[in-house]
Amino acid sequence: MGKILLIEDDLHHAELITRAFHKFDPTVEVLHKEGTNRTLDIIDREDVELVVVDYMLEDTDGLTFIKNLRKAGIDIPVVMITGHGDDKTAIEALESGANDFIVKDIGFYNILPHVYKQLIDRYRTEREIRRVQRLMLRFNEQLMLINSVIKEINQNLDTDFIIEKMLETTVELSGADAAAFCLYQGGEINRLSQMNISLDEEALERFCSVCKGLTFYPTENEPELIRDSRLKGYICYPMKLMEKYRAVLLLFFYHELKVEDFETRSLEIFLDSVTSAMRNGVLFEIINRSQRLWRATFDSISEMILAVNEEGSIIRCNSAFAEVCNRTPRELTGANIFEINELPEGIRNCMLPYIQQRKDTFTEEVSCENRIYLVTGTPVTVEENIRGMVFTIKDITEFRRLKEQLYHTDKLASLGLLVSGVAHELNNPMTGILGYTELLRMNIQDEKVIHELDKIYKSAERCKRIIENLLTFSRQRPPERTYVQINDLIDSAVELRIYWLRSNNIHVVREYENIPMVQVDPQQIQQVIMNLLVNAEYAIEQSGKEEKLIRFRTTYISEDESVLVEVYDNGIGIPEEYRSRIFDPFFTTKPLDKGTGLGLSISHGIIKEHGGEIWCESTIGEGTRFYIKLPVKRPNQ
Repeated sequence: MGKILLIEDDLHHAELITRAFHKFDPTVEVLHKEGTNRTLDIIDREDVELVVVDYMLEDTDGLTFIKNLRKAGIDIPVVMITGHGDDKTAIEALESGANDFIVKDIGFYNILPHVYKQLIDRYRTEREIRRVQRLMLRFNEQLMLINSVIKEINQNLDTDFIIEKMLETTVELSGADAAAFCLYQGGEINRLSQMNISLDEEALERFCSVCKGLTFYPTENEPELIRDSRLKGYICYPMKLMEKYRAVLLLFFYHELKVEDFETRSLEIFLDSVTSAMRNGVLFEIINRSQRLWRATFDSISEMILAVNEEGSIIRCNSAFAEVCNRTPRELTGANIFEINELPEGIRNCMLPYIQQRKDTFTEEVSCENRIYLVTGTPVTVEENIRGMVFTIKDITEFRRLKEQLYHTDKLASLGLLVSGVAHELNNPMTGILGYTELLRMNIQDEKVIHELDKIYKSAERCKRIIENLLTFSRQRPPERTYVQINDLIDSAVELRIYWLRSNNIHVVREYENIPMVQVDPQQIQQVIMNLLVNAEYAIEQSGKEEKLIRFRTTYISEDESVLVEVYDNGIGIPEEYRSRIFDPFFTTKPLDKGTGLGLSISHGIIKEHGGEIWCESTIGEGTRFYIKLPVKRPNQ
């Protein structure tokens, strides 16, 4: 059924025109207006297909009305009728925008329905052509947009970037008001991205449970699914990416949308392409994550590792190798191994025959630049018909030194057992010497002989003290803390070393305060003092000074109730770069036969176990001070 707006102030003519249209087509509805007032609203509201307007009206003229109609953008057919028509008026009407011009002569109203039929058919055809043209233009624009976005996505395979561009583009293509994308890995959400909406996991599952393809779902049939009263409908699109990975795209509409009016073709084209891009992005992410893990593992290996081709060009290397060469792994890729001067020459010479002659797996020790390296090489196929070698280079200098020091430590332990046995064997005859010397003194009256016997007795007594100190120092027993006088432990240690101290003309000064007894393990604390004493002797001998001094000083600190022991020597001093390492196990600057690097480390552990502190102050060329601080525990504590 069509609608015609008739603007005619002559009621008789209006009646004739209306009858003519009804006779021609009873379904045609004629809306009559005597003037042009509010006619634009009627045209818009009533979906009018044709306007018949008289040339002369009471409130205006037909030409002005047609011009205003066209100016408002209304393009429906208009027929002008007039009772005083001529060619000039007809041309003027057509130039103003009229589609036809009819003179009110006899029977003119019977012509109008036929003109209506022609104009409407032509108008509808033109309107359909314009609609198709608009759709084609819009579709072409969408294809250009899709092509641009897919090209951009393929150049950047970052998954987050793909998701962002996908949401923006699908919203633009579909006219949606909101969107959500969920990427699942296994049964868990890997990524969730939302635009203008906020859904929880439960809501997502509700939508996905009814998702079967690119389909528009109106919400009026699913009130329990939708909790947002504004929502009129949604589109759900599932994506099958790869094993363990799937995704769902949801588009939400807050405005009315008829399914038949929704153009899905461009959206389907885009989503098919973006699904492939998403699959590539996820795969790229998996590979990239695997590569990062492999690279991190490769670079975390402390040994130097590198792969070279037959010409010696580096294909890949880890950070340990790059650090030795003062470059980055990227900078070293492609460099020739034999042109890297930072790599020790001995290592390069070791590699050369194996690279050139393609020998089997090998392992060699290489000594160069005061270091020892263990070089291992394995032949590999780098690419088709291209062979190469993978080398592992391990610095075993420290391992060798520790191994030799362990041998030396084991020898010292055996020597300690020997000393203990010898001391036991000497202790018994020394007791006899002391006893028989006392008997002789009792039976002899000659003062001169008695004086000589006193010398024998004192020397034997001194020997017995030395033997007892040796037994105490070498005895292996569980730690046992008792209350002792630190000054006495220092005296015992000095007594054990008195021969070497006198032989080397080292003067020992002991400055003792009246300090309280401390609860310690005497054997362990004596071991600490002995270690410091031996180190002081060595430092003084290395200095070459004529005046050789070792000083022990003990002080009581009342503020924190502790005893402070200071051991000073005027030796060569400790270089600043070594001071932070002197308590490290096996660190030593002495030759292999002079020390193991364990003395200060053991001493540090002993003092810490006693709740104390040990530290060092040193000046090169002037000497070194070691401080031991031990807490005083009263018997009632």
